[in-house]
Amino acid sequence: MWLHWAPAEWRGHFPFEIGLFFFLTLTGFLITRILLRERAACEEAGGKWRIKAYLDFQKRRMARILVPCYAAMLFAILVGASDIRQHWPAYFGHWSNFHMAFMEGWPSGTAHYWTLALQVQFYLVWPLVVFLTPRKLLAGVFGLCVALAPISRMILEKWFPEIHHSQAITPTALDYFGVGALLALAIERGMKVGDGRLTLAAALAFTGYITLYVFNEMGRPIGGLCYFQQTLVSVVFAGLISSTLAGFGGWLGKILDHPAAQHVGRLSFGLYLFHTPVPLFLGFALPWLWGPFFVGYWQILRLGVFGLTSWGLAWLCWRYLETRPAHGRKRVPAVSAERGASESD
Repeated sequence: MWLHWAPAEWRGHFPFEIGLFFFLTLTGFLITRILLRERAACEEAGGKWRIKAYLDFQKRRMARILVPCYAAMLFAILVGASDIRQHWPAYFGHWSNFHMAFMEGWPSGTAHYWTLALQVQFYLVWPLVVFLTPRKLLAGVFGLCVALAPISRMILEKWFPEIHHSQAITPTALDYFGVGALLALAIERGMKVGDGRLTLAAALAFTGYITLYVFNEMGRPIGGLCYFQQTLVSVVFAGLISSTLAGFGGWLGKILDHPAAQHVGRLSFGLYLFHTPVPLFLGFALPWLWGPFFVGYWQILRLGVFGLTSWGLAWLCWRYLETRPAHGRKRVPAVSAERGASESD
């Protein structure tokens, strides 16, 4: 939200989009963990299970994701987001990431939907990978997905100059999903959460990421290593996820357990969906927010209105769209309640 709202001079050089990379890695971990447990339960029950398990997963995911998503897209159309009005099939069909990859800039009010398209594509394909791959080959297939991402980034940069946003092309995000999936598989096979070896690997990866990031910001990318920058940050986030599962104590644990933090977590999907069209909406509803008073540091008041409006829309989304599908959702008895908690995150 800060990346999309704040003036460029306020943002500095910090990569605020790093939260997106964490979210994609977390998605790879949570969804793979759900699918591995689903597979184990179905294999134990016996019989032909793959088609039914795949369809059940899609029903749960789409009920959770698509209803709020389409509501937010309709809201963006109503408040005047021009790109979604002109190219609505790309948005509602969830291939807007490919559409935006060829744009020189990012569309106003809907720039973030390329990430949602990545998510939906992942949900459609990944269950097939987990359900159809022999168990002994899962680690190799997940690792291959990780390797494809830096290769894809290199190919797109060298041979496809017409693609202005290569990060929006699906294969370039496979290292986030793949590293998260490898973490889920390692835990399923007995690795303890908070494992010291992963913590060390994450620390080394963080050092490498910072080094590559600084050189890139200086306009001096380091040869072929620059294509592995995002792979390294996904390893960092895998270590963070593992440490989070082990639990945090002290002041950090108290902050994360505070009701306010939990409230933000519940509304996070709605905040993600609605925050970019909110300025367009307020341009109609409260045009005086762009008056001569709101310049310099007084712009923080405008950002506060953006935040409150986004919070209100996110709360309505959570209250009336996100929670209702969950009431009618049927659970597979053999899968633990923890899976259901993960699906709600």
